[in-house]
Amino acid sequence: MPMVRRFWIEFDRSRGSVLWWTGPYAGVTGFDEQDCLAMVADLLADGAELPPVRRIIVDVSLAEELPVNPLALGVPVWRGVWYPPVNLRTGPNLARRPPRNHATPAGR
Repeated sequence: MPMVRRFWIEFDRSRGSVLWWTGPYAGVTGFDEQDCLAMVADLLADGAELPPVRRIIVDVSLAEELPVNPLALGVPVWRGVWYPPVNLRTGPNLARRPPRNHATPAGR
């Protein structure tokens, strides 16, 4: 079974912003970068595109100092967006599944 990983995504806000939350950041737990970016994009108004990504930190440690109040985080062990703390309202995101690996195990 695929494992989820924590991603800290920083966006470039120099061209205005479509992000409705404070700060150009998102904390997301997902299968990979594309999975996480898709979940953040789902938070935007219809037709809005994500701003350009400035930096992505993979496997971010919550022991590190983040540029947001730690009390403002959702549940980072659930798959979904935990900053802003959307998953406190929605629970874990179970809608998308990773692609199944149909490879035949060695020796078969």
